Parts: sequence; C-alpha cells; structure tokens
Amino acid sequence: METITDCATVLAHLQKYGSITAKEAMDRYGIMRLGARIFDLRHKGGYIIESQPVGFKNRNGRTGHYTRYVLRGGV
Repeated sequence: METITDCATVLAHLQKYGSITAKEAMDRYGIMRLGARIFDLRHKGGYIIESQPVGFKNRNGRTGHYTRYVLRGGV
C-alpha cells in the first residue's frame, strides 16, 4: 500500500532533517498529500509532530503561508 511507504519516507526525512514542508515532500519524494501522512504518523504511529505556519511574500508582494512540520518526539 502506497500510504505505508509514504509514511515511512516522511518519517525517515523527519528523523534525518527534523522538518518537512509540502513542497519538499512533493519535489523530493512525489508525495502529494503530506498533511494526510502527518496525520497518520501522529494518530497511528504516535509521533509528536508540530505544525509551524510560515509566512512569506510572493514576487507580487502578496502575503501567504505554508506549514512546516517538525518532529518533536516519538512513541
């Protein structure tokens, strides 16, 4: 099942680098539903993963945000 592999990939990334964004997950691993995989890791795996909103301004000066997921601890 793809979801199990994706969860393992996201967890390995978090353990190695400490955090991940949706763009990193898509660019590096082709994972398009990072939020769902984070949910699985939190609720089924028992991992403590913090959601940190990150603000930015785009090239047109408009503000936006994305989420950086940070691994804080494990089972």
